Amino acid sequence: MIHASSHPMMEASPPVPRPESLSASWQRSREHGLRPHAALNDTALAPGELTDRIAANNRLLAFSRPMIEGLYRQIGSPSSTVLLADRHGMILSALGHTDFLDRASRVALRPGVDWSEAAMGTNAIGTALHSGTVVTVQGDEHYLARNRVLTCVATPILAPTGGMLGILDVSSDAHENLTHAEALLRTTAELIEHRLLETLDDGFLTLHFHTRRDALADPLHALVVFDEGGRLVASNRKARALLGLDAKHPATTCEACFATPWGTLVEWAARTPDAPFPLYDLKGRTLIARANLRPRRRRHAGTQSASVRREDSRLGAIGLGDERIAHIVETLRMNAATKVPLLIEGEMGTGKAHLVRAFHEDHKPSSDAPLIGIDCSALPDGAAAEAEIGRARAQAANGILFLVEIDALPTTLQARLFDAGDGTRLIGAARRPLADLRNEGRLDLRGFEAAGGQVLSLPPLRERSDFDALVCQFVLEAAGGRPIYVCPDALTLLHRHRWPGNLRELRNQLRLMLALMGDEANQLCPEDIPPELFENAA
Repeated sequence: MIHASSHPMMEASPPVPRPESLSASWQRSREHGLRPHAALNDTALAPGELTDRIAANNRLLAFSRPMIEGLYRQIGSPSSTVLLADRHGMILSALGHTDFLDRASRVALRPGVDWSEAAMGTNAIGTALHSGTVVTVQGDEHYLARNRVLTCVATPILAPTGGMLGILDVSSDAHENLTHAEALLRTTAELIEHRLLETLDDGFLTLHFHTRRDALADPLHALVVFDEGGRLVASNRKARALLGLDAKHPATTCEACFATPWGTLVEWAARTPDAPFPLYDLKGRTLIARANLRPRRRRHAGTQSASVRREDSRLGAIGLGDERIAHIVETLRMNAATKVPLLIEGEMGTGKAHLVRAFHEDHKPSSDAPLIGIDCSALPDGAAAEAEIGRARAQAANGILFLVEIDALPTTLQARLFDAGDGTRLIGAARRPLADLRNEGRLDLRGFEAAGGQVLSLPPLRERSDFDALVCQFVLEAAGGRPIYVCPDALTLLHRHRWPGNLRELRNQLRLMLALMGDEANQLCPEDIPPELFENAA
């Protein structure tokens, strides 16, 4: 049985583990305020919150499931489980024998539990998340005493556009031998990454390449995707290794990778798709490659509102590749025909108002359906605030009443907001997480939940996987449609800022940069980014 021993000999922490990477992890665990024998709150996410987290990672879950099942069969141990965690360390799924899953749940090794280092100390999931590498943590190498009954191996799953998508983990009883698991995990993670890249909707040309011709039949050969201008939009870890690209921000161009001209690659892809040809890189190597033009994204007219085609929609223009944004857009479309209330949480500048305007434009029932917005923090207190809300609600009849900073309203009024059922859709917004506001007694969601309300969580800019695409879009807007090339080094520099003002700050800073560059400039380079703009960068 998996259990944490209470024997006196177990009370003394074992020596700080080796190798050095785990020693550093133990030090981080102390700095997080954790103590090896302290009791922790193992409460999992509420079912609704876990459902939202799973929905935000549905593409990762869908494409990884067959590979995870194959991995579990190859591990071949009934005392093991294969876990998939998101890029924050939250476990999303667990596959294993029922008996072992029951025992594992007693140390909170189950979906909905946070296994980051900040929550669980040194462990394979959290430490792999921090290091970005394969990590093995055996028995007493775990920081928390109760987890020392486990041996765990974990590896990152990398996103096609850069950064990390999640963590794949194999955990077992401490006495189990998992020496073969590391290679299996790494291969499985790469297969998942390859499949995610192949099924991307974006991109113009796919390029497969390797140093050996026979390796092109191997599912783990190098793979990159370029847009129409020859800009890299996605790559796998084999391609990044061969080309020396930054794993977190692998943005670059065809010309920065290969001596073979971009036009030649397009010609190969158009005339002889998937036929092998020599590809020359900038290091003087001759690679073997295949190229093909990617099919255009198919439109599914049957799944959208009859009043608007997706390719022409305002909502459609918001999504540039981030999976959480895509999920939000799809949720709005699915609820367009109803009047269910919505609550949007997100930091300042994440685009809450823009999202509501786009939703209104795409799905208003008539051309004169109103969108009325109120800043609740500017309303008077007490009955005067309720009267003002009532007048605005009447003005927004059959349209949308958008309540900014809804948590500034008295909770007694919040509780009654969603009772009217007068055909007006209510959408509230808050800068802070709704769960925090509720725990502080500043938000009463009973009426909202009774009305079947939906919560949408807009991610901050620093967490969005479509950062590079947003930069290019904002640069194009600021330049009035004039094509401006954004250098990869400039994107790398922009990534270093935490963007506390999010999309609003990024758009304003880029406008300033282009204004300083002048009308004749045709590319944005690192030297065009004034250092003083980032004096407060973390």
